[in-house]
Amino acid sequence: MGLMDNQVPDCYEKQPMLAVLENFVLDALGKLEPEKAAVLQQILSKTFGGTDWRKTVREQFGLPGDTATQLKAAWKQRVEEAEQTQVEITPEEFAQSAADDILADMGN
Repeated sequence: MGLMDNQVPDCYEKQPMLAVLENFVLDALGKLEPEKAAVLQQILSKTFGGTDWRKTVREQFGLPGDTATQLKAAWKQRVEEAEQTQVEITPEEFAQSAADDILADMGN
């Protein structure tokens, strides 16, 4: 999904930061592979400077410092709801939805 795929879906070509944001959400959930985090660090520090890619993402999107905590809580609630309704949800689906919500809140 997203940043590391060989073929880039249209949504990422139109909004490349969407892939970064989705991976930020996965990282907050503890579901991002260390290799992807390392690539994000390289890309974002080269593009925006800084040494903490997570902080850079928060700054670029105007997110509060406790965003990771909020995302974890929302993920936990979503998993509980999915279990009650017997619907399966993956971390990737949640990340896509959360990223879309963040962008919508920004007016994009």
